[in-house]
Amino acid sequence: MKRSKRLAPVVNIATKATDSALIKMGEANAAWLKEKQQLEELHLYKGEYLARFRQGNTKVMSAQKVLELRGFLVQLDQAIQVQEQQVHVYLQQLEQQRTLWQQTRNKEQAMQGLVERYHQEEAQLESKQEQQASDEHNAIQWRHRFK
Repeated sequence: MKRSKRLAPVVNIATKATDSALIKMGEANAAWLKEKQQLEELHLYKGEYLARFRQGNTKVMSAQKVLELRGFLVQLDQAIQVQEQQVHVYLQQLEQQRTLWQQTRNKEQAMQGLVERYHQEEAQLESKQEQQASDEHNAIQWRHRFK
C-alpha cells in the first residue's frame, strides 16, 4: 500500500478534528456575542433611564425617590460590572477555542501537505518506472531487429 493511502485515515481524523474545533469556536463566538449584546442592552437601558430622569421635574423629587433612584443605579452599575466580567470570560473562552482550532487546522494542513508530497513522489516514481519499462521494451525491440 502506498504511503499516501496509509495516511488517508490520519488526514480524515485531522479533518474531523478541525471541523469539530471550528464548530466549538463558532459556538463560543455566538455565546460571546450574546453576552456582549446583553451588556450593550444594559448600557442602553441605563442611558435611557437617566435620560427619562433628566427630562422629568427633578426639583420636586422627594428624598425617598432620590434614594430609590440612587439604589437602582447602584444595582444597575453592579449588573453592568457582572456582565462585563461575563463578556471577558466568554471572550477568553473564544480565544481558547480559536487557538485550539488554529492548532488543529495547522496539523491538518501539515498532514495534507505530507500526503501531497507523497503523491508527488509516488507519481515521479511511477513515471520513472514507466520510462524504464519503455526503455527496456525499446532495447529489446532494437536487439531483435538487428540480429
